[in-house]
Amino acid sequence: MADFVEVDAPDYAAHFARAKTLDELQRLIEPLNVVTGWGHGPHTRSAEPHSPYLTYVWRYKECRAALEAASKLISSEQAGRRILNFRNPTPGNTLGAARTLLHAYQLVLPGETAPSHRHTAHALRVILDGRRMYSVVNGEKTLMETGDVVLTPGGMWHSHIHDGDQTACWIDGLDVPLVSALQIPTWEPHPNRYEEVKAVVEDTPMRFSHATIQRRLDQASRDPEGYFGKRIRLEAPGMPTLGLTVARLEAGQKTRRWRTNANTSFCIMGGRGVSFIDGEKIEWSFGDIFVAPTWRWIEHHIDEDAQIFSMSDEPLLRWAQYYMFQGE
Repeated sequence: MADFVEVDAPDYAAHFARAKTLDELQRLIEPLNVVTGWGHGPHTRSAEPHSPYLTYVWRYKECRAALEAASKLISSEQAGRRILNFRNPTPGNTLGAARTLLHAYQLVLPGETAPSHRHTAHALRVILDGRRMYSVVNGEKTLMETGDVVLTPGGMWHSHIHDGDQTACWIDGLDVPLVSALQIPTWEPHPNRYEEVKAVVEDTPMRFSHATIQRRLDQASRDPEGYFGKRIRLEAPGMPTLGLTVARLEAGQKTRRWRTNANTSFCIMGGRGVSFIDGEKIEWSFGDIFVAPTWRWIEHHIDEDAQIFSMSDEPLLRWAQYYMFQGE
């Protein structure tokens, strides 16, 4: 056996003691792949939440026209999903309406079927225009028609079947950016391309029908503090990262200003009005979607009776005990 030879350890103390200024020390520290807790680094410190993401609005009329043009060039079967995914124009962002939320517009022609697939991300559909449009989720075929909200929890096979005679279009909502940040995204096509329909269901926790939403809104009490109007929550225990609400606001109504550290999107299911997000004016009408990133002041001015669907990461923040809300 060879004799053990002791090698002198590097003199780290002498190495770093060579620095006579913080700038010199910074250069010596760089190879360690650490970030100093002093000076101006990539980390930030603030007494309030903040986000670099921009307030932004996507217009239904514009995006639907683009999808109709696409429908002449590619089928839903070929595309898998004929969609326009939202990209917030914040520098460096490549996908997502906000840091944790993704929306898209999707269009399906009469007679088309979008193939089955599944993915990690939780998903939902807010149906803007649809008749005899169906979703198949884990073998259960259920309607998704105008005014419905349909859920697809992560990991479930799902496809879309159009048995009607008019073009269907809806809003998709997913937590894809959150899943990507956690580095757990998966996507898998069905081995048979189309999942077998095992049952046709009418009453399912995966669907909030237009009639059910209206009945619950009729029974709801008006928000006594004046932030939201009449509002209901759509329960989605299988999708715990997303908070889903529908609010009904009357013509002439102006909500009080409020803000939250939850990223929040607003999808217009009906009506017309103006919203101010941190003072930025957004005019909206049916089918439009706009996003308020974390800690932006929000207020709505209603020109025509409106119904607004909202999606946020509020449940996730509440679970982590991070949630904040402030009103004026």
